[in-house]
Amino acid sequence: MNAPSKELASLLDTRRFLFFTGDSSSAQRLAAVLRHDGVVVQEDVVPDRLSARLAELGPQMVLLDFGSDDNEPGRLLHASDLAKTLARVAPALPVVAVGSMMRPQGAVAALRAGVRDFIDPADESEVRDVVRRVLQSHATSGVPGRGQMVVLLGVRAGLGTTTLAAHLTSMAQVQGEAAPAAEGRPASSLRGPAALLDLGLPVADGQLYLNVSGSFHFAEAVRNLRRFDETLVNTALTRSASGVAVISLPRDLAEMRTVSHADSLGLLDRLRQHFGLLVADVGGFSNPDFVAGMVRAADQAWIVTDQSVGALVSLADVLRDLDGRDVDRARMRLVVNRYDERYGMTAEQIAQRFDVQLLGTLPDRALALMNSTNQGRLLHEVADRDPYVRAVHGLVDSLGAYDQALPPGAKWLSRWLPNLHKHLVTR
Repeated sequence: MNAPSKELASLLDTRRFLFFTGDSSSAQRLAAVLRHDGVVVQEDVVPDRLSARLAELGPQMVLLDFGSDDNEPGRLLHASDLAKTLARVAPALPVVAVGSMMRPQGAVAALRAGVRDFIDPADESEVRDVVRRVLQSHATSGVPGRGQMVVLLGVRAGLGTTTLAAHLTSMAQVQGEAAPAAEGRPASSLRGPAALLDLGLPVADGQLYLNVSGSFHFAEAVRNLRRFDETLVNTALTRSASGVAVISLPRDLAEMRTVSHADSLGLLDRLRQHFGLLVADVGGFSNPDFVAGMVRAADQAWIVTDQSVGALVSLADVLRDLDGRDVDRARMRLVVNRYDERYGMTAEQIAQRFDVQLLGTLPDRALALMNSTNQGRLLHEVADRDPYVRAVHGLVDSLGAYDQALPPGAKWLSRWLPNLHKHLVTR
């Protein structure tokens, strides 16, 4: 392995400490102290962007700059605002204040903001001891890990994206519960139960396909973000017969006007603490900035299309829109639904034409799917050897293959490398 490859491998396997500060020299000093413990990533954001950066970077610890500086009187207030936002959107994430013991007002401000651990980069031994103690305490506290999140983005309404989301989530749940591999398929590597974020239009179609009905919706979940714990997950969320938890949009979409982008992304992170797989169907979702934020936060983003001219035109528009919002196209995968080579362009040709890696195809099985839906059941529940079911099984298997193909941190690094030189404080 050459030197660059060794360095890359080292970065992939290391911890990430997200340091919110505008002081580059302080970040460099801290990075030097913690060089054997992880990578310090410097960020300088407002509280409204905090959830997005946490979702995109997935740090193991957050460091907040509580250094008091007469030239920056607002620094302590800014750090306190970040600490309060963290307590709301990511209460399980370890937080440590960074400051100087020569300026005790920083430590006092940190305590008032609810941050209990404080380090001074001037005392290198104590910095390492505190960071390692906090990480160890977090590792043994029983805090759950982060599940995998897959965003399904249909390029236009009526392409079967919600149908795919319902089948994918239900089949992943069933396959994840089966201890032995079935019919030669690999055992799922998914950790814990599956959940469907049913954010497509028409409203609550995902509930319809899973044959459930519930009143606890997405806007209400965001409003209850502060108390979103295991008890609420087990009591408020609607579950299908297979055990899939479902959260849909409110029937009255006007309620979504009170939902902030930051808190919505905070909810995604909270859900990933409770579910091994979170499938988000955003086909038809009208807020392009929120969709782009979800795609950036996801482990995988599947763009769903078919071979029709209208769908391909919409595919070009969706990709152009995501490109304009700095979403890395290399992270996206293409799924061609209702596929038949006789319809025109092959799936491989579509993928090449639009520069998106092909993940898979789903056969045109409209009659079989409608028949099962009219029975209130999913297709795999009535015909487990149907070609559509076999194709979805392949997509479920790809979830585990994706996790196994990349070492820890690779998904984070792959979507962050284009801006690495701007953020990474090298040792």
